[in-house]
Amino acid sequence: MPEEEHAEAAEVYRESVARLQATAYRNLRQSIALATIVWAVLIALMVVTGDVTAARLPWYAASIVGGALGLCTYAMREPRVRLYVLFAAVAFTVAGVVGVFLVD
Repeated sequence: MPEEEHAEAAEVYRESVARLQATAYRNLRQSIALATIVWAVLIALMVVTGDVTAARLPWYAASIVGGALGLCTYAMREPRVRLYVLFAAVAFTVAGVVGVFLVD
């Protein structure tokens, strides 16, 4: 195989791997955001149906805020800001889940 064809094949391979990594990262980010949203919807339903005590309410609220931030990640255009909002969404959701189990 001539050197020119080898370099072209290597470049095509690099581009393919870069697209695969970008797609995998986007799918992971969307899955994490969706998990926070689903959890917030379930918690909101529990609040609406009255299955919440006064001690659990702040932790439920933290989970709902995490879901709202997870929803906000879909509106962000700047990648770094989107990542920070996703981190905040996960932090609020985890704090809410841990708080609920600690109060229980």
